[in-house]
Amino acid sequence: MLNRSPEPAPLSVIEALRDATRSLHGGLGSSAAMSRLFASDYTISEYRLHLNRLLGFFEPLECAASLAAQTEGSVQLLQRSSDLREDLHNMGATAQDIDAIERCQRLPPIVPAGLRGYTYVILGSTLGARIIVKQLRAALGPDASFRFYGDEDGRYQAAWAAFRLDLEESGKDDVEAICATAAGIFDSYTAWFSEPAKEVM
Repeated sequence: MLNRSPEPAPLSVIEALRDATRSLHGGLGSSAAMSRLFASDYTISEYRLHLNRLLGFFEPLECAASLAAQTEGSVQLLQRSSDLREDLHNMGATAQDIDAIERCQRLPPIVPAGLRGYTYVILGSTLGARIIVKQLRAALGPDASFRFYGDEDGRYQAAWAAFRLDLEESGKDDVEAICATAAGIFDSYTAWFSEPAKEVM
């Protein structure tokens, strides 16, 4: 009788997501915009522009996800734009300044079945925050606000744990859409940060 090697175990949903986005995530993490966060000569004006750019991406992305979620009824979507608005306000931006920030117009389509891919990217933006905040505090001092990158109350860590559980329990039938959505968002994220930001304050 021939010995057959056992079939490889199917990937979990989180493993499939990581496989689908690994190179995209790595490219974004090594981009000039993200690398500058760790520079010893990083300035407060650069940080404001960085937050502007983040808001310009996350706010329209959240709107697109909210439209997709309308058909899902009970889906609760995590949003980060409120943290960015708070950071900018704390650093002297007016409501008019914030309204004038350029918004991204080239976002990937988000379908209801892919919403967990959106959440994966949004929650993933909170991971490693302590390392980033430690560096930024050292470079920028007390005048900078870190609501977006900080997680002092642990709310995003708790949300990540709940997301992982839901992903494996409820995402198995939508793996392709989830992975496609996450990859599309990473592509748009990278393209947005490769363009020069416009200073508005």
